[in-house]
Amino acid sequence: MAPDHHPGARVIFSRGKAHLAPALPAPAGWVPARVSVISPGTELRHLAATLTGPDRAAGYMTLTAPASGSGALLAPVPHGAATSPDDARALRVPAGAAVEHVAVARFQLMAALGLARCQPLLDRAARVLVMGSGPVAVGCVLELHRIGVPLIRVATRHPAPAVARLPGVTVSCGALPAAEPVVIDCTGRAGQGLRAAAPGGMLGLLGTPAEDSMLPAAMTHRSGVTVVGMHELACFEQAAYQEMFLTVLADVRAGVDAGKLRSWCRVVPGEQAPCLYQELKGPRRPAEPFLLLDWSS
Repeated sequence: MAPDHHPGARVIFSRGKAHLAPALPAPAGWVPARVSVISPGTELRHLAATLTGPDRAAGYMTLTAPASGSGALLAPVPHGAATSPDDARALRVPAGAAVEHVAVARFQLMAALGLARCQPLLDRAARVLVMGSGPVAVGCVLELHRIGVPLIRVATRHPAPAVARLPGVTVSCGALPAAEPVVIDCTGRAGQGLRAAAPGGMLGLLGTPAEDSMLPAAMTHRSGVTVVGMHELACFEQAAYQEMFLTVLADVRAGVDAGKLRSWCRVVPGEQAPCLYQELKGPRRPAEPFLLLDWSS
């Protein structure tokens, strides 16, 4: 295996399986990884692509150990890799922030940046339908709650989603809801979101669709639905990115109690990553939406 990857990447996808790479010393002056956060939807697509394509390093959310005299960095580098303290893409994490809070806030940040582009449409909506119950959906629900959306409906096949106990949230596990004024798809299956949207409503694409996925143009045309791309790096500006991260991190620290965090997060030793990915690929995925790999030992 010889993928093009960041120095020290610990998880390599190859031929549809996750492999553990040996630990390497961090380059001089770089900050070692402490914990990394799995983004299941994106990473499972990357994993599947290696069945016929090249190997690749896994992950893009790594929290470093605290840097000398300052807080940690949350960097877009592979799982377990070290980070340059000068990495302009890294988010600065305040000293003392719990890794679980950082993980949840990282996904809420995705929603916050995307929803900011939808604000005029959200202002006219009495409720919002969120499709999915994974970490992207949880972050979306938390952000909708933060910005004051009074009614949030979550459509999921999960029998006990993490967001079920949040204020203002109802869960639909049966038939797909219909005629919803605002739909945020967090699954990457945009077609089902379009079918759930009301004529003249809005469909937000927060979950990343497959590269070859398409929305039916005639159906979109007839329904008058506004489709909004919500990728976190669209119209990217680092200072605003950092500022929003600190805002949502403060919201998570103030609003998510320790009991919820324990039930939402699973932290496993990084060496167990191959087993965890195998579990993610199987019929019984982990109950916790937030999965963290611990590289500190």
